[in-house]
Amino acid sequence: MKANVKITLDDTISKHNGLSRNAIAVEGKIRPATIGELCKGESKAISFETLRKIVDALNTLTGDKHTIEDVLTIEYIGE
Repeated sequence: MKANVKITLDDTISKHNGLSRNAIAVEGKIRPATIGELCKGESKAISFETLRKIVDALNTLTGDKHTIEDVLTIEYIGE
């Protein structure tokens, strides 16, 4: 089986009324373009530090406890 990274950040943002890509960028001190590229699936890589900042920003802005799966997941593709 092949593994494929699926970005779930845009879905997570959609679940929270009033939450925006820009709010996550500002709160996490991340370039807005980085968040945009992730949400559009245009990013080729993400550092652990950026991933942590996104999860921390989601936690702060929503008051919920978020995990890596709220930013990205692994899907398996049958061969």
